[in-house]
Amino acid sequence: MIAPPVDLSGANTLGLPSRADVVRVITDTAALAAAAEAARAAGQPLTVLGGGSNVVLRDRIPGLVCLMRTRGVSETPSGDSVLVTAAAGERWHDLVRRTLGRGLYGLENLALIPGAVGAAPIQNIGAYGVELSDRFVSLRAMDVDSGSLRTFDRADCRFGYRDSVFKSGEQGRWIIVEVTLALSRRPAPVIDYPDLLLELERLGWQAPSPVQVAEAVIRVRRRKLPDPRWTGNAGSFFKNPVVPADVGRRLAAAHDLTVRAGEGGAAKLSAAQLIDRCGWKGRSAGPAAVWSRQPLVLVNTGAARARDILGLAEQVRADVHRRFGVELELEPRVIGQD
Repeated sequence: MIAPPVDLSGANTLGLPSRADVVRVITDTAALAAAAEAARAAGQPLTVLGGGSNVVLRDRIPGLVCLMRTRGVSETPSGDSVLVTAAAGERWHDLVRRTLGRGLYGLENLALIPGAVGAAPIQNIGAYGVELSDRFVSLRAMDVDSGSLRTFDRADCRFGYRDSVFKSGEQGRWIIVEVTLALSRRPAPVIDYPDLLLELERLGWQAPSPVQVAEAVIRVRRRKLPDPRWTGNAGSFFKNPVVPADVGRRLAAAHDLTVRAGEGGAAKLSAAQLIDRCGWKGRSAGPAAVWSRQPLVLVNTGAARARDILGLAEQVRADVHRRFGVELELEPRVIGQD
């Protein structure tokens, strides 16, 4: 346990100043169970932080904060696949690199996504044509209320676009302990996403290997997105809005917007394009700003607090709604109180 109050500015990639009264570093499941029991006994809320890459931390996080630092990766052959099980505290990009290095393919499009493995199913992370749910087999999670462990299969997780039961159905009830994915020794690159395809063409890789796909993804991400080590950010701050097909056609015709097919015949709009059309790219509001190369990203220019980032986000959302009649939804979770 770390003596209070604990500064959490280094535990979130936005670099927001936040404090906690009680913090425990979790290195195994037993420590997590003990922390959950302690929180229940004290009647305190329990907050788990992995890489802190998809959260907005307000000034104070009440109750007990657990920093997930569990480690471990194992492999089990299963027919044409290899099941890879990783502890929740493993860094996601390290897992991608490890699997590629061992000739296990399927995660290459998800390279360089910040954060920990345990957070990946919560958000159903995705990039360049692949989502976590495409490779998902199961996970184990601890019930905060009872301390019991449960295995979730794909159906149990109720995955959606940047969504899962852990985010919108039973948020806060479950703590993910480990995740199992099905990867293949047979390369089957997914390269039809426009930005990725353009980068592969630029590199001259017409029949790319999975490692080359990962390299192209990394190059695109580094060119468009700020490095949180130098510029505080939480990655994409807004989801791409999904609207009825007729609304998508009307908006596309009226505003010359890019519209892609969504699930169930719906239309998916580009949040970045909507924000850019409203003139927000590169603009600041106090110590918070919209990134100059990718308007989906809000950044901490050095002294921002949660209220600054969220205030800027609300201005952007209001402008997009005023011009297009479309509601933007935040991707990161907002935690704590001011």
